[in-house]
Amino acid sequence: MSAVTRRAPPVALSDQVPPPRPVWPLFMLHLLALLVVGNVLLALVFKAVFPFHRGWPLAPFVLVSLVLALGVLLVTAWEGWRLRRHGSQGLALRLGGLEVKDSGDALYRRLLNVIDEVALAAGQPVPRVFVLPQEPGINVLMAGWQPADASLCVTQGALNRLNRGELQGLLAHAFARLAVRHGRTDRQIVAMVKGLSCVHDAGRGLMAPDAEGQVPPWRWAAGALLAAIGWPGWVAGRLLPMAVFRELDVRCDARATHLTRDVDGLGRVLRKLMHERQSEVDGFRHPGADALAVLWLHLPGTAGWLSGHSPLSERVMRLYGALLPPLPTPALLEMKDAVLEPRMALDDSAFRASGMAGDSEPASLPPRVPARLITPPGLTPEATEALGRLRALSGPLQRRLALLAFMVRPGQQAEEGFWREQSFGHPWAPGILRDVLALPPAWRVPEYERLLGQLAYESLSSRRDLVISLRNLLKADGRVSAMDRLWWLVARHRMGEVAAGAPLGLIRPITGQGRDLSQLSEDERFHVATFSAYLARLVPVVVPKGPPEGTGRAWFRGVMRRCGVPADQLPDCVPPGADELIHALAGVQELSWSIRPQLLRAWMEEALNHSPGGLMRIEAANALRLVAGLLDSPLPPALASQFPKA
Repeated sequence: MSAVTRRAPPVALSDQVPPPRPVWPLFMLHLLALLVVGNVLLALVFKAVFPFHRGWPLAPFVLVSLVLALGVLLVTAWEGWRLRRHGSQGLALRLGGLEVKDSGDALYRRLLNVIDEVALAAGQPVPRVFVLPQEPGINVLMAGWQPADASLCVTQGALNRLNRGELQGLLAHAFARLAVRHGRTDRQIVAMVKGLSCVHDAGRGLMAPDAEGQVPPWRWAAGALLAAIGWPGWVAGRLLPMAVFRELDVRCDARATHLTRDVDGLGRVLRKLMHERQSEVDGFRHPGADALAVLWLHLPGTAGWLSGHSPLSERVMRLYGALLPPLPTPALLEMKDAVLEPRMALDDSAFRASGMAGDSEPASLPPRVPARLITPPGLTPEATEALGRLRALSGPLQRRLALLAFMVRPGQQAEEGFWREQSFGHPWAPGILRDVLALPPAWRVPEYERLLGQLAYESLSSRRDLVISLRNLLKADGRVSAMDRLWWLVARHRMGEVAAGAPLGLIRPITGQGRDLSQLSEDERFHVATFSAYLARLVPVVVPKGPPEGTGRAWFRGVMRRCGVPADQLPDCVPPGADELIHALAGVQELSWSIRPQLLRAWMEEALNHSPGGLMRIEAANALRLVAGLLDSPLPPALASQFPKA
């Protein structure tokens, strides 16, 4: 099936959703509408039973209105008290959730690892994790009225049917909902929806089968009657969240893609949900699950206008810029067939013993901050401890100094002197520099990107000062290498793309899909050639000074041939100046989302072709990973294999 070519217009999304509308007036309005509908139904029943009766008896209508209003208000108050008393964990247990521990199960291990990774990227504490084993559909629920007291519920269908990248997108959306929602309003809405739909939910509970899959006829009939009587309240409960929140799903989708820097992760999940909706296999098994519509990724088994969520097709179009077809879900995976990932918990005692936690800068960790790392073989115990201390840094000043430390080259006295000036007066600061220098080369760029992701949500003035400090550090010794400039460009790119309280970004429509590198325009090919000439000093071999050497020029020619340039028309490999580099980078960044990964793969494959023995050096891999961040492009598998999966 070919993709429909409809395109969504650019949509500006803010980092926080607009303040929700007042809840109680809307609730009373829905309650009033429910009373009106209830009295109309009573009037119809009365006329059907007594067709020749003149007039309307007042007492039955007043009694029904009072009983209905008091019942809804009492159930709402009781549900609100229960949510405050038992918290998000109680809500997860009511849904039949089983808390996940690291027991060696492959799928649970993968789930815990991915949650740690997403929590680190989002800068949020790790929630308690529950799996809903009775739910075969793909879904996730983040319950919690504040990040420090949150519970994450993942359906068994999501664990079985999603690969690792898709699971990251799913969980990133859950963390995004926790970041942009208003906890107190969520709790009120959940209680109000429960009150409005209590009669309908009671009927559904009677109709639900028992453990043996059986339902007595009398119980099913009574449940059907109650469900029919409570249906207007159920509709009111579906409409209330839609009236309070606006564009919540679209904003959370955008934030999730910024966390993972991968549209396909969440996009493939939404496309699989489209397939589940078409095949009608996505309904909830728990009768009370759909009352929590505002907390789920989407509400299955409900008409789109009653789900309280944006249509899946609209969300897919917003992500990709075009309406892509549904994606069939694979057959359920067996737990025994899944690959068991490594998992290791780091001890924070070394961090506490370093004295950093006693400084005025807030170094204490929030509850349940992720400290578990997937550590590959070859990482020394000293480097592991250094990595743990760096990941435990919580204050903005500590993270800022750590980011500056990544730019300090060993043995450069001027750069180290500038760093000491920035850290003057903080006795714990030298430990940060030692920890950064202790990291193996393969860990430096991933940790640099992680810190950039945490600092990207600081205020505009703080981010501007950080970029200026990084530039001044590079100029401290009067020389700026090609690799140094690349590190700084990545920092400038990341610091300029997110602003707290400002527009989060634009989801742009796709341009130029269906093309490959050989079909670039003349201007696009010029930008690629200029930027590739700059990279030729770093890939496949780093050249500290001067123009690219023979291997770099051969790599450049191989890249240009992949771009469709004839052998007799290959341009010269002349590294650009600073202004030419910025102009070429802007041109490459404007390439379509489908071309940029192809270009990155061409750079990587030619690097392997021209590396001694076909083995890429870590310096070249670091350069290409930094470029991938500049282009907002996922890493090719061969490049990703050069780095630890953490």
